[in-house]
Amino acid sequence: MRQPALAPAALAAFLIGGLAPPVHAQQPDGAAVAPFTIDVPDAVLADLQERLRAARFPDELRSADWDYGVSLPYLRELVEYWRDGFDWRTQEARLNRFDQFTTNIDGLDIHFIHQRSPRADALPLLVLNGWPSSIDEYYKVIDALAEPAGGADAFHVVIPAMPGYGFSDKPREAGFDTYRMADFWVTLMARLGYTRYGVHGSDWGAAVARWVARKDTDRVAGLHLVGCEGVLRSAVPLGRPADMVADGFGYVEIQSTRTQTLGYGLHDSPVGLAAWIVEKYHGWSDHQGNVEQAYTKDELLTNIMLYWVTGSITSASRLYYENRHAPQRPTESITVPTGCAGFVERYDQRTRSGQEARQAAEQRYDIVRWTDMPRGGHFPALEAPDLWLDDVRAFFADVR
Repeated sequence: MRQPALAPAALAAFLIGGLAPPVHAQQPDGAAVAPFTIDVPDAVLADLQERLRAARFPDELRSADWDYGVSLPYLRELVEYWRDGFDWRTQEARLNRFDQFTTNIDGLDIHFIHQRSPRADALPLLVLNGWPSSIDEYYKVIDALAEPAGGADAFHVVIPAMPGYGFSDKPREAGFDTYRMADFWVTLMARLGYTRYGVHGSDWGAAVARWVARKDTDRVAGLHLVGCEGVLRSAVPLGRPADMVADGFGYVEIQSTRTQTLGYGLHDSPVGLAAWIVEKYHGWSDHQGNVEQAYTKDELLTNIMLYWVTGSITSASRLYYENRHAPQRPTESITVPTGCAGFVERYDQRTRSGQEARQAAEQRYDIVRWTDMPRGGHFPALEAPDLWLDDVRAFFADVR
């Protein structure tokens, strides 16, 4: 059933902090797991349409293309489609095909997909995305994991939205770094009754996944990562030349130092939000200059919408600040079996040979599988789902 249009006060509350929490969040039983359905109020979509119609675009230099940031012609094209052609309700229905729930952990309602396999031999798999991605990054692989064809290994798929991301609650206090977020997923997997499970992560999800492997070593069967170096504490990734950092990592500095200031613009302007996110998908993916060689407009906009309708771009970006300012913690080597999938975009593959990258990773992990991928970028489950699936299956076949 469609939610009724929001009253002015309710719409104002959304614009300040996203959709209101579900009713079950008020119940005293914090360990309860409740079904969840995405159903964005009509008034939120109407407000978005008004903002898109009133959008103002800046000037652009001749032949600037993507050199100065997002191409103005492309952004105009994307916004026009968003306004006149994109159908959120279709994408919402697609997402609602998957079984979704919320549960309260440490005072926050956490939203997650939990797609159980009918197979008795299925391995639970915790899948963690990063920024500026969302749970939708994995929509192409969920069914293939849970109900594979041809007798392939099956998985119970758990994809949570991190605190501050999507439909999960936003932290109201400082200190939610990757170390603390790992506790949420250890708790979640125990609450779901899983005594042994695998973990996959990319970007910030890889950083959190590493802490899960350290904190829950006895229950984690294996750790699979996109790029084993993951997101480093420093703004300058290991082995990346300073000029490459200056050219492509400015967002890290602003989100690690002035997240709130940036957030005012991104939270208020859908065009600004789209530009900030699409630039990353363009720059971090494997294509020949056209981002739509890697993703459709619908895929790009659905991800953007998951930030817009929840008002979560500031709270999600705040993870950069929290991790930058987190206390130093011992980072002992990870002893659970680890697989590393190196896709084309990953900086380790650009600045090191595959052998050098593997040698560095072997100092931190128990590497049992290493794959240098022929294609695919920073969001491989969305961009190259066939390669992602093959590698995940092959790795966990050896450790399950």
